[in-house]
Amino acid sequence: MRALESERDFGAWLLDIGEKKSGSTIQLPLQCYPSTQDTVHQLYSDIDFSSVNLQELKGRAILTVNDERSMEINNKVLEFMPGNETVYKAVDMIMSEDPQDQLTFPEEFLNSLTPTGLPPYELKLKIGCIIMLLRLPLKDYAIVHA
Repeated sequence: MRALESERDFGAWLLDIGEKKSGSTIQLPLQCYPSTQDTVHQLYSDIDFSSVNLQELKGRAILTVNDERSMEINNKVLEFMPGNETVYKAVDMIMSEDPQDQLTFPEEFLNSLTPTGLPPYELKLKIGCIIMLLRLPLKDYAIVHA
């Protein structure tokens, strides 16, 4: 619906997939495949991150099917950026009066989890990196005041 005139064929192809007209096997267009095995290097090596603007980032994206791979890619993109990396750690704790729960869910285990839609235990950032902030309804989460 919003495709440019030059992208009408690609839009029609996507609609065919959505309507299951393409069969059980889908062949991606050649532009969807990287020309090198290192897609991060291919997409971002020509950018000067110390003075990047949004127009330079427009049209550059790496799609992945899981959060684990997404974090690997994010960390690799951070390597291209100048400056010092800052690591922000989450606070994980079990709110239970049962002391057995503390043994069942030790802090190390909680720190290894990255639930869908939430940042990892260790969030690595640099000045100038782009982040997405999503605000979730407060009723779904408990807030602890120290």
